[in-house]
Amino acid sequence: MNDSDLAAVYGVLSIVWLFAVAIGVFQIIGVWKMYKKAGIPGWHSLIPVLNIYDWLRMAGFNAVWSLIGSVGTILGIIFIAVESASNNENAMAVSAVLMFILGIIAVVLQIMSCFKIAKRFGQGIGIGFLFLLFAPIMCMVAGFSKDWTYHPKI
Repeated sequence: MNDSDLAAVYGVLSIVWLFAVAIGVFQIIGVWKMYKKAGIPGWHSLIPVLNIYDWLRMAGFNAVWSLIGSVGTILGIIFIAVESASNNENAMAVSAVLMFILGIIAVVLQIMSCFKIAKRFGQGIGIGFLFLLFAPIMCMVAGFSKDWTYHPKI
């Protein structure tokens, strides 16, 4: 590969990176507005574990499931790090299985939360699928739309 090829690759990667940053900024703005509609401080959307916890609470999950969804994966990673340092293969296998199970639970909770949040904002299953597939756009719509109001008791 010569220098012009590397420059082209760097240019494409720069554009992809800028696009990803723009999507992230849109999602943060949308979630911030959604949290404000739900009575949660908007700055909670900026804290990595707290934003997942609040997202699941906004969807209607109780505190236990919200903690499992937000902290469970981090605990799995810590377990693997500790067990890999001990060089015990059986313990590493148990930690890997535990992390896999916690990861599956987190993914299922996230999928369920998209549909529950759509319902709490007075929308149907179709909007739940859109939340699942196009979260940054749907967060902006839910956050800025005057027609969408949050109903905590649904």
